[in-house]
Amino acid sequence: MSALAPTIVPLRTAERSLSRIGGKARSLAQLVCADFPVPTGFIITAEACTRFIASNAIALPPAADASIADAFDSGNLDASVEREILIAYAALGGGAVAVRSSASTEDLPDLSFAGQHASFLNVRGEEELLHAVRGCWASLWSARAVAYRSGHRVESESAVMAVVVQTMVDASVSGVVFTANPATGRRSELTVSASFGLGEAIVGGAVDADTFAIDRDSLRIIRTSIGDKAHMTAPGDGGVEVHPVSEARRRAPSITPEHLREIGAMSLRVETLFDGVPQDIEWAFAGKRLWLLQARPITGLPADIEMSWAAPAGMQRLLRRQVVENMPAPLSPLFEDLYLRQGLDRGMDDFVSTMGLPIDLDEFIERPMFVSVNGYGYARYDLRSAARIVRLMPRLLWWSVRSLPRFMRNIVPLWRDEGRPRYLESIAQWRSLDVDNATDEQLVDGIRALALADAGYWFYITLIVGAAKMTEGWFSVLLSTPLVPGKLTSGMFLRGFESKTLQAQLRLASIGDAIHAMRLSMSADELGEWIQRAPAASSIRTELARYRDEFGHQIYNLDFVDPVQGEDERSLLLGLVALARMEGAQRSLIERRSRLVADREALTERTQASVGPIRGWLFRRLLRAAQEYGPFREEALFYMGAAWPTLRRLALTLGGRLASAGTFDAPDDIFYLDSAELSTACADLRAGGADLQLRGEIQRRRELRQLRMRVHPPGRVPPDLRVKFWIFDLTGLLERMETQKHNAADAHMLSGFAVSPGRITGIACVIRSPDDFAAMADGAILVCPTTTPAWTPLFAQAVGLVTDVGGILAHGSIIAREYGIPAVLGTGTATKRIISGQRIRVDGDAGTVTVLDE
Repeated sequence: MSALAPTIVPLRTAERSLSRIGGKARSLAQLVCADFPVPTGFIITAEACTRFIASNAIALPPAADASIADAFDSGNLDASVEREILIAYAALGGGAVAVRSSASTEDLPDLSFAGQHASFLNVRGEEELLHAVRGCWASLWSARAVAYRSGHRVESESAVMAVVVQTMVDASVSGVVFTANPATGRRSELTVSASFGLGEAIVGGAVDADTFAIDRDSLRIIRTSIGDKAHMTAPGDGGVEVHPVSEARRRAPSITPEHLREIGAMSLRVETLFDGVPQDIEWAFAGKRLWLLQARPITGLPADIEMSWAAPAGMQRLLRRQVVENMPAPLSPLFEDLYLRQGLDRGMDDFVSTMGLPIDLDEFIERPMFVSVNGYGYARYDLRSAARIVRLMPRLLWWSVRSLPRFMRNIVPLWRDEGRPRYLESIAQWRSLDVDNATDEQLVDGIRALALADAGYWFYITLIVGAAKMTEGWFSVLLSTPLVPGKLTSGMFLRGFESKTLQAQLRLASIGDAIHAMRLSMSADELGEWIQRAPAASSIRTELARYRDEFGHQIYNLDFVDPVQGEDERSLLLGLVALARMEGAQRSLIERRSRLVADREALTERTQASVGPIRGWLFRRLLRAAQEYGPFREEALFYMGAAWPTLRRLALTLGGRLASAGTFDAPDDIFYLDSAELSTACADLRAGGADLQLRGEIQRRRELRQLRMRVHPPGRVPPDLRVKFWIFDLTGLLERMETQKHNAADAHMLSGFAVSPGRITGIACVIRSPDDFAAMADGAILVCPTTTPAWTPLFAQAVGLVTDVGGILAHGSIIAREYGIPAVLGTGTATKRIISGQRIRVDGDAGTVTVLDE
């Protein structure tokens, strides 16, 4: 071997440098040195790859490039490096080996890169070995690896690639063991997957494996699920082959209880070696001997917190719908207090007065109307006793006959001329406050007033949304009957309308076009720096300022703990970068809308001609009503959270004062107190003191909110809720009210709400929050918890939409229609079931999402 730069290291090595041997090799080396049963082998260090790239003058692309594999495959290995590799291979016996990538960014606590880089099994002979080594090197710049690094903000320049070569294990049964439950985070049990043959089929999700849950302390099997195991992977003539499994073996367990205990005991020793960090371990049995093939930390492991989804004391029926659909995350204490508990109840009382209902609301429902469970918002559906409600019915029926028709005719004027102006006036009043010279009491008053104002405005939104839902519902029913021929959905007729949200996107697109015209190609961070400092960017700065002033209030989350779009510089820049890559982004949006209008009108004419005069009258009447209210729905929603930029300015100013006094660590700690605690903190500040105990409590609340973010809240509480009123079972009605379907966690086909027509097959991109916006890929299907107006920039890149929560009236349904992309909302579990990079099929007509690969 070369004394100058040795490129071969045995697996039994004390070398721990990630930049030399990578994450996978480092873990294996630790296991070998601890005498675990790891197949013998050697490491080709990253220097070999670096020298190969330099000697062949390979130009590494800044983004994914399909030609990179050819460049590596046709390159010439340095003679000394090739000789060292072949000598080490001969020392293994020259037989079948497994060749695996070991990148410097791989198998780490925060980043696994699982499946992103290449592995080659059953490699035989010198020529195949050298080809496999080049393939591992090239995979560092594969499309999926580049996308993974980009999504996790890892600079490609910092990534290097080593390679592990090991004797091939001809496994009779193999699989994976997790030393904590990867779905729940529970540390008290191990999870084992097993199937016949090599583990490649299990890791790649190509086989329905057996799954076992094992008690950590006793190693006793506590749950068993026998998979179908229709096929298995085995060594073949160069590489691996897939063989069918006989009917007799498919439904039989692939592994014995004794072997499961052996795996469990070994996995716990591995976890101890790695300082108690929960591990994801690949194993195999060759005959009766257990081999350890790989170990890495479990990434994205849910917090080990047991959460009971039980209704608070005295409450019975909670649904995750209505306003709480716009609260995807656990609530901050200040928002929960001012908005959920105080604001919505007060707003409902004001609204009932506006409607002129002849009853007191407390005669009809139980209070509070909205509550939280494990930090997540829920609407409460607890009615007063049946007898009391029956007594109220005559008054309600008389009001419905005498006043309701007139009220319904005035819904739009009521919102447009009363609700919205009143809300905007409150915002203008507090925006004019000189915050630097305002007293603490004024700032607290402003925060409270703006929270209550938005909560009051919500009920005007419900008027418009309710009218839109009712009219579109009637129209949908008509389209589903034999009265109207063809497989038509309401979404086909409700596209191509003007909206504030699309006006905002057009304005952003025009800024993107201006950047494109300057022939700039920058990352979001570089673009932000250029806009801020470059003299040539003065017009861009002006236009962005105008955009923020008019549209920057758009929210990602109704909870004011989160910045609005205008404050979230990075997400806004990411949207601009995507638009700037397009040729004529604004023109493209305008042309798309024109096509949708033309298609809508042509479809209307064809349908009208096919139904005749009598049915045509009914069709026109219901269509006109649906098209009248649909556009108002999006405009009403556009102003939701419009007070938050002003509220956050007041709150962060007051938070800054409390931080300076030592009460807070940071200004945004203010969102982790309720209003009573905030008033006390301000009183202490006036008295010249500070409650230092608050700092510890705020930190605890922050950490608890972060833990709760890993939990997926059920659509109803309790999850098995059934509703009976008097002698009637209303559970079916309850289910129709929900905005998320019930799908099994492992279902290949997810049911949801068909909200935007069409079908698309493509690559999924799971975006859970604005922090993930950088991972959104052009031409991908957007999979997310829900969408609010500030998510709209992602639609320019998306070819389809899937959400956990939301129905036909959700923001995502409206924007998906305007972008002409298929959408299925309210699947309940899409962000848990689907992984970025998987191929999925979205059927916006049937309301289904199918996972096509694992």
